[in-house]
Amino acid sequence: MCTQKSFSEWPGFSTWTRFKANSPIDDIIFEPLCSWSGHINTPAYGRIADSQDHILAVGWNSRAAYEEFKASPQYQQLMDNLGADTAKTQIIIFTNKMFGRGFTSNTEIFTAYWPASLSLEAQQDVKKTKTLVHNGIPNPRCYSKAPAFGWMDELQIWDEEKVLASMWCHHWKSKELEDKFKCTEKRVVYVGKDIVYPLAIDDFEQHLKDLGCLGWESVRVDFVPLNMIYDDEKTRSHRRERRKLDDVTSGMGAL
Repeated sequence: MCTQKSFSEWPGFSTWTRFKANSPIDDIIFEPLCSWSGHINTPAYGRIADSQDHILAVGWNSRAAYEEFKASPQYQQLMDNLGADTAKTQIIIFTNKMFGRGFTSNTEIFTAYWPASLSLEAQQDVKKTKTLVHNGIPNPRCYSKAPAFGWMDELQIWDEEKVLASMWCHHWKSKELEDKFKCTEKRVVYVGKDIVYPLAIDDFEQHLKDLGCLGWESVRVDFVPLNMIYDDEKTRSHRRERRKLDDVTSGMGAL
C-alpha cells in the first residue's frame, strides 16, 4: 500500500538527527554546517530530558538543498562528529519554515501516531486540530510561540506496526509554566445544547482519539539556537583558537 501524503510540498522541510553525547557539547562539532548556512534556517540542538541523547534540528530551504548537502564531504564529517554508527536522522515537514524560531529550553516534542492508511482528508483534519494555546489574553503567557505542526516524512513503528506520525513542537517558557497551562487552561466546548469546560490538554487529546490516533508520546528538549553556523571564517577561527587555549589552560590546571 502506498501511503498518501498531504504534506509533501509544505515549505518547512527539516532534518532531526538524534545522537548520543556527553554534556556540555562543544558546538564546534556542528561546524560542517557552516558552508551550507545559506540553505539553512532555525538550526538548533539540545539534550533530551532524562537522557544522554541529543537532537540536532535543521530547517532546509528545500529538499533538494538537503540532498545536495547529503552528497557532500561536509555531511560525512558532520555524521562522523555525531557518531555515524548511532546517529539517526528523520525528515520532518512543517507547515512553515520558521518552525524552530520559538524553541526554548523546555520545548515539548509531542508525537502522535496514526494508521498508515489515514486519508488525505483525515490528515488535513489532524492539521486543523486546535492546538495548546491560550484563550484570551493570558498573564503570564506560558509559551514563546504557538505550536509548530509537521509530519514525519517516512512511516514509523508503533506497537510493531508501520504508522504515520505527526508532531507538535510546544515552545513552553519553562516547566512550571507548562504545568500551569496544563492544569488550569480550559476551553469552552459545546455538547449539543450544553456547554462544558474541559482542560485544554484533555480536549486536545480527546480530539486526537476521535480522529483515530493510535497513541502518542512526548519528550522535552533544552534547545539552544545554533547561530555559530552563520559566523564568518575569521570569527570561527578565533573561536577555535580560544578553545585550544582553554584546553591547554584546563590541562595545566589538572596537573
